[in-house]
Amino acid sequence: MSEYVVELKNTTKIFPGVVALDKMQLAVKPGEILGLIGENGAGKSTLIKVLTGVHQPDEGEIYVNGEKKTFKDPNESAAAGIACVYQELNIEKLLSITDNIFINKWIKGPGGLLDYKTMHKKAKEVMASLGQDIDPEKPAGTFGMGVQQMIEIAKAVLIDAKMIIMDEPTSSLGEKEVAQLMKTCRELR
Repeated sequence: MSEYVVELKNTTKIFPGVVALDKMQLAVKPGEILGLIGENGAGKSTLIKVLTGVHQPDEGEIYVNGEKKTFKDPNESAAAGIACVYQELNIEKLLSITDNIFINKWIKGPGGLLDYKTMHKKAKEVMASLGQDIDPEKPAGTFGMGVQQMIEIAKAVLIDAKMIIMDEPTSSLGEKEVAQLMKTCRELR
């Protein structure tokens, strides 16, 4: 087994007229919190999209826990344990927190019906682990951006992500929410 959760080796991504990633190297150890800083056009978003299967690299290799991976789409990346909380949150505001967290990962009970009792319980537990003592049955849109971001992080925790990528996570948060996010990151580490 590798000492790295995720590795990129000599990864290149080219778009017409632009080399977005040029032999990119990245090695992330378990428990590391890293920041990626660069100017607009430096390849930050492309890197995220390659790691999450939105784009496939033209060259290079991706390894998760030492195993070479090829991601055809974000579902394959998520199945390998790479989750992303995008700057534009993917929250269905009219749905409950539970529905948002479990969308496409439903827990079913006898007869194939959705087991809301179990899902509400797990949603409450995962949100509490992220510092949010809230009713998971309430619509996600009734909460501010900080809670909505925690809902996105809860989705990553639920799939037992080995790596959580956050795209500009503090851009729409207030000071108190930023402090909670940093605390959450340290706890997840």
